Amino acid sequence: MGDLGRRCKAWGEPDIGRIVLLIRLACLLCLLLQGVHAAAEGSDEYISGYAAALVEHGFHLPGTEIQVDQGVVTVYVKRLGAEDPAKIAAAVERIPGVVRADVREGEPPTRRGVPSAQAVTPEPESKFLPRGLLFDPLHADPRWPHFGASYHWLSQGRQFASSFGESFAFYRNAAPCGGEWELGMQAGVFGVFDTQRISIDLINADYNVGLLASYRADKLSGFIRIHHQSSHLGDEFLLSNPQVTRVNLSFEEVDLKVSYDLTTWLRIYGGVGTLIRTDPSNLGRNTSQGGAEFKSPWILLGGKLRPVAYADFQANARTNWRVGQSIRAGFQFENATIGDRKLQVLAEYFSGPSPNGQLYTQNVEWVGMGIHLWF
Repeated sequence: MGDLGRRCKAWGEPDIGRIVLLIRLACLLCLLLQGVHAAAEGSDEYISGYAAALVEHGFHLPGTEIQVDQGVVTVYVKRLGAEDPAKIAAAVERIPGVVRADVREGEPPTRRGVPSAQAVTPEPESKFLPRGLLFDPLHADPRWPHFGASYHWLSQGRQFASSFGESFAFYRNAAPCGGEWELGMQAGVFGVFDTQRISIDLINADYNVGLLASYRADKLSGFIRIHHQSSHLGDEFLLSNPQVTRVNLSFEEVDLKVSYDLTTWLRIYGGVGTLIRTDPSNLGRNTSQGGAEFKSPWILLGGKLRPVAYADFQANARTNWRVGQSIRAGFQFENATIGDRKLQVLAEYFSGPSPNGQLYTQNVEWVGMGIHLWF
């Protein structure tokens, strides 16, 4: 023990005063770092960089200039397209230090004074597997691939309809007239089930896959698509309905659709197509489609809830040009800071030739409720 005590003395006993001083210096350094971070977080330079990243990744708006002057942010968007300026402003105003945000379409005005900070989002460039789509979905089209489920009340019976699928782009690049083009793919499975039977029998399933090339310049967008659809009746449905004649329905179609955003809250679209191979071979070949979409400029619940309404009309040679009308309206739940994430709860109405594959010769009418996811 004597030897151990001598060694401890040689090393020196702990100096309590020095330890307390070191702790105080460490606390002071932490406070200084916090102050520097808080000052940087609220600075105009911090806001401009943050806002540029938000506009680029959340709303996909290239060539957008962000100007910040004492916390007041002005966003100059070259091509606003279908994006909601109120939603962009609300998202920017969530950035720490922002006093107010204003979104304007067009180039910033030339003036002598310069803002204390500014940033610009990158111009369109070659992108592999980009986020989002240049052509917005046709939300009331019964055969637009997405994830959804609906319950329908028909004049005779009740049915459950499901949709599993998605549209995504492989490649995107700059295009003439200040636009962009992309090459993408769609795939979906659409099923309808008889809920009046305990077994919930499958009535019909349609399988759809295709390639599409899209273009967008400001408010104008469009695509040309080639896709395949095949239709299959459920075995239990055939056993329960021996009077139904099975048809081996399948075809390939080439179609062209064009859309124009009259305002940020109203869109119209239309197009035509032709079937290039059909089974049965006597199936009418020409197709047509048109519609309108409304999304409210007023957002509820802090930018998370938006009223919407859609109408889609189709008339095709295979149904002797009888018009099928699909009307959907309700509420859209969306991410307050991202432009292409949404969940919709919609009331639905349909009248006309059945959109369910082999049942295309039947006239149907239903009302229903549905939940639809869009990515």
